[in-house]
Amino acid sequence: MRKILLALSSLVLLAALPIASNQASVSPSRYRFFLEAKSRSDLRKLSGWLNRQSFDVAGVNLRRGTIEVLTDEAGVNFLRSKGMKGRLVTVPVVGGKSTRLSGLDARYLDPARVTKRLDDLHARFPNVTRIIEIGRSLKNLPIYGMIVSTTLDTNDPKFHEKPTVLVDGMHHAREIMTPEIVLDIGETVLASAARVKRARSVLEGMNLVLVPMLNVDGNTLVWNEDNMWRKNARGDGGGSVFGVDINRNYAYRWNGCNGSSNSRGAQDYHGAGPASEPETKALMGVAEKVRPMASLSYHSYSELVLYPYGCDGDVTGENALLEKLGKEMAGMLPEDSGGGHYTPGTPWQILYAVDGDSMGYMFATYGAASYTFEVNQDFQPSYDLREPTLKKHRVAWAYFFDQIRTRLATIHVTDAAGRPVPDAELDIVQIQHTKGERAFRTNLAGNYFKVLLPGKYTVRVREKDGSSTAVDFVMGDHPENVTVATKTFRRRR
Repeated sequence: MRKILLALSSLVLLAALPIASNQASVSPSRYRFFLEAKSRSDLRKLSGWLNRQSFDVAGVNLRRGTIEVLTDEAGVNFLRSKGMKGRLVTVPVVGGKSTRLSGLDARYLDPARVTKRLDDLHARFPNVTRIIEIGRSLKNLPIYGMIVSTTLDTNDPKFHEKPTVLVDGMHHAREIMTPEIVLDIGETVLASAARVKRARSVLEGMNLVLVPMLNVDGNTLVWNEDNMWRKNARGDGGGSVFGVDINRNYAYRWNGCNGSSNSRGAQDYHGAGPASEPETKALMGVAEKVRPMASLSYHSYSELVLYPYGCDGDVTGENALLEKLGKEMAGMLPEDSGGGHYTPGTPWQILYAVDGDSMGYMFATYGAASYTFEVNQDFQPSYDLREPTLKKHRVAWAYFFDQIRTRLATIHVTDAAGRPVPDAELDIVQIQHTKGERAFRTNLAGNYFKVLLPGKYTVRVREKDGSSTAVDFVMGDHPENVTVATKTFRRRR
């Protein structure tokens, strides 16, 4: 604690500055508390300390060096008792005893409007889209996804002859820009495919699986009760809802490095066990069906491009690739203020430790090139920022799609009779797994898709008798196809 307090004492704190409310007649009970740090190092120390104290760390502004904390009067008093001051913004509550907060623009998407957008998109492009229900929430609401592809059946080996990119939005219920971006990806690709070669090649060359709103229960609470609600709708059965942070609930490194909380009241409460929540199970389930070679997860806010891993000091065996693409995409994303660009890095390098998150899970389980985008400088920015946000992110995700297809190695595993081998375990010798990652595995068509930097590689497939079959290949700045013919005869399924 002494080290923490010494770090905090080095912070430059702002003078208190309340903001006038247009609903002054209503007693406020929520506050946005902004703290400022001297340096990136101080900012990270403070954000980590706040997180460990179970404060709701809303986001950071790296350029200004500020941290926003969402809290109540008791939280403000506690922080002030530690010598902290800052710009204090009162947020009025409307509706009597309701905790619903003012300021949510009705033009943003709720669950019903997300469903309608998906239905409308499917009606326009019925031959290259398919709406799928990937799961049900605690309130029995459907969680919808959409496949965008020329091959739509995930049980058909033809689907698995192409790589898949999985894109999700709204793990956290209050992050209302994120479904807009995920839906815009599908709409842009589909509308452009007839006239733009790049969009047509995306549609023909890979499968997109879009999940625009994972946390439907939480977003229902945002619209009806509390527009700063973050978690899902997990409750105690007696009407009290405490919620689970579904982006701390994934099976990889769940509760693994002090990157989430054991307290139900904390905003990063990780749940009773790994994958305990239906939303988490839903995304894990669709991932297991499609075996993504890349994953994009949209969040807000802080204007960051994050890549694995979340635990302090952890980097992947593919950090050079992830860092390269992360830096390139960040450089394409100007900040809303116009003062700079998004910042790339791992969560622990920029913010604080994170465990049980979807990005780490997708990488560790499938070897997917995985990124989290923290968009905007507010959870619920003015609707006027919607189109500029979509426009600049089109540049980044289109570049990402181009890069992963250019750098794609397609590894096809066959048995001694030349038949595809599903679920064959394989290694790429030059990629070291030291953090409990699962072995790479082929899909239903006997393929494993991998994004790689140029270089020499060896793929090694494990045989049932304990031996292995290896093939060397060279990856350049173009797609590469590699076939590994094993020595084993396998029965047809």
